[in-house]
Amino acid sequence: MNHRLSFDHTPKELASRHCGTTEVALLWSRRKHRAAVAVLDEATGEYFELPIGERDDPLDLFAYAAVRGLATASTAPAKRAA
Repeated sequence: MNHRLSFDHTPKELASRHCGTTEVALLWSRRKHRAAVAVLDEATGEYFELPIGERDDPLDLFAYAAVRGLATASTAPAKRAA
């Protein structure tokens, strides 16, 4: 995953998980003092960010996104080699 956020193009990666075509990363913006969870489905190119608020637990959001993303990736049909 190209670790960029909509509000910072050079965030620091705090944690990441990858399974199949889904990658989830917990990212921190040093410039904006904000964090977000970024999720990318490499097969479809679908990408979204979960902004982390002051009262949110970053690890809870990361774990939730990782489990949901990894569950989706692990149930997707495997691609066959050509």
